[in-house]
Amino acid sequence: MLQEMSEKAVKTLARYQEVVRACAVMNFRQVTRAVTAQFDDALRPAGLRATQLNLLVVIEGAFANTVTELAAILAMDRTTMTRNLKLLRARGLVEPDRIALTSKGRKAAAVALPLWEKAQAGIVTGLGERRWVALLRELAATRAVVRDRARARRASR
Repeated sequence: MLQEMSEKAVKTLARYQEVVRACAVMNFRQVTRAVTAQFDDALRPAGLRATQLNLLVVIEGAFANTVTELAAILAMDRTTMTRNLKLLRARGLVEPDRIALTSKGRKAAAVALPLWEKAQAGIVTGLGERRWVALLRELAATRAVVRDRARARRASR
């Protein structure tokens, strides 16, 4: 097949293969999907998904008082955060009129936390503590680069 392709087509195909191999978006999404699926599976007995537990923990930790603050902490847009809160409120896990867990929400988080800890330990053990700590540093650096570039783009408008 490659013999039948023009030189330009071969170069284009090579470029596409490089995109698949090295694309930041593709690589981050692949890892995110795999890790999220593992945590969702681990949390299934508690009736929560990983993203829901993250939101409950941030709410219970009183890290945010507004939807905008919650969205910023969890790197979500405000609309997605509002939709997620609506679902948790419908299940009776979050207070209807303020950013706070109900007793049912606290119980759900308490049931899920040991399941999360086990899934988390599996990731950390699989990578090794040193690699895990290094990965956290690299992810923080990546977030900072993306955030700084986004700020610079907004400032230049």
